[in-house]
Amino acid sequence: MDMGPDNHLKVLTLDREIADGLLFIPDISGFTRLVDSTDVITGKQITYELLSAVIGQNELKLNIAEVEGDAVLFYRYGSAPSFCELVRQYEMMASAFETKRSALQKSFSRPLDLSLKVIAHYGPMTEYAIGQFRKLYGKVVVEAHHLLKNSIDSDSYLLLTDSLLAMTDRIDDDELLQHGIRSNKLCEFYGSLRNICFTYCDFSQGKALKQVA
Repeated sequence: MDMGPDNHLKVLTLDREIADGLLFIPDISGFTRLVDSTDVITGKQITYELLSAVIGQNELKLNIAEVEGDAVLFYRYGSAPSFCELVRQYEMMASAFETKRSALQKSFSRPLDLSLKVIAHYGPMTEYAIGQFRKLYGKVVVEAHHLLKNSIDSDSYLLLTDSLLAMTDRIDDDELLQHGIRSNKLCEFYGSLRNICFTYCDFSQGKALKQVA
């Protein structure tokens, strides 16, 4: 392909300096099974309805970088939200997701074994534009995507990296338990990336979500 000066994909100059920011990625657990067991039209409608429900609960006023398959890449530059705000944002999205999932089960007369997990990370990033598309760039973005493939034995959780928690007013585990939320800490190594440590709040026990004060 001729990639000369008159026939190349234009890459615009970065219009934002590197800045710290939050990445918040809701992802549908069970999506591969849905694709494998559902016709294209039905699967598309279910995915659209579920992701729309999640996007509609954007209390933190996050920007959307992209929607890819079963995940939404939200981001926001500036200071990190508080720990309670992050948990509350997950709860709102998960509640809307579950309400819509239940309605879709009835509408399509079939079980939908789907749930919501969220990866939340924080660090320096920037953005660039290729044609009409805008893309985030930075090590923090790569790390967040790798964290989607973690070893957590749960399908419904909020994962918060140490980089993010260092910027929040984290409450202790005993207080979390008072609100019915169990948290665990892990560190995992992803190839050439650094060892990434994180805490995850597990919401897979079938209990009602409770607001953290």
